[in-house]
Amino acid sequence: MHGPERVRIIVLAGLLAAGLLGCAGQQQAGPAPNAAETTRIEVPKAIAPVPGTTEAKPIPPAEPQALPPPLAAKVAKGPKAKATDCYRLRAAGDKKAGRCEPQSLPYGRCRSGIMSCRTGKENGPLTWFACEQKSGNTGSEPRPGSILVLAANKGHGMPTGHIMYVEAVAQLTPFTYKLIISHTNYDRKCSLETNIEAVYDRPTMSLEIKTGAWKAWGHGLKLAGFIRD
Repeated sequence: MHGPERVRIIVLAGLLAAGLLGCAGQQQAGPAPNAAETTRIEVPKAIAPVPGTTEAKPIPPAEPQALPPPLAAKVAKGPKAKATDCYRLRAAGDKKAGRCEPQSLPYGRCRSGIMSCRTGKENGPLTWFACEQKSGNTGSEPRPGSILVLAANKGHGMPTGHIMYVEAVAQLTPFTYKLIISHTNYDRKCSLETNIEAVYDRPTMSLEIKTGAWKAWGHGLKLAGFIRD
């Protein structure tokens, strides 16, 4: 390559380079991005409740409740009453007869829970039985929880009869029964006797006392019948 031609190429290359730099200088830089736009976070919108449902609310803490007052002690009555629940020894108003309370009738009412036919202070075992008999509430067959009513027996100081409570019954034969009975007995200072064994003969309506204070003389005692519970 000759000298003049070489010089011309160099000059053209320089002009080309100058033109490119000029174009680059004429371009203006775009605006800097906004910092707020580059860090924007889309917050999700609240989800609308499904139709027909309600928004759940926080459950408040439960308030302490006051304990109920203690139950007052009561004396049980009826078939579940114990013998001692129905026996509270106290002096009677009838000083002349020398009796004390409770006598056989209130004891039997308490144990059985049978409170019908209350005809007044003169109501005795046989008048109680007669009243219950009119209502069809008596019979000759013993049942646990029933009232055994002895007939009048003046020889043993029972002119109005006597009441015994039937604790349990066991049939020995088709017509005889073993009974467990309890009663109060004012001729022995209102003592309470429990778990007395006796044998009852239904055809003759008679009672044989096998244990307890009446064992010595309690033979062939006639019954008026039983008051059923």
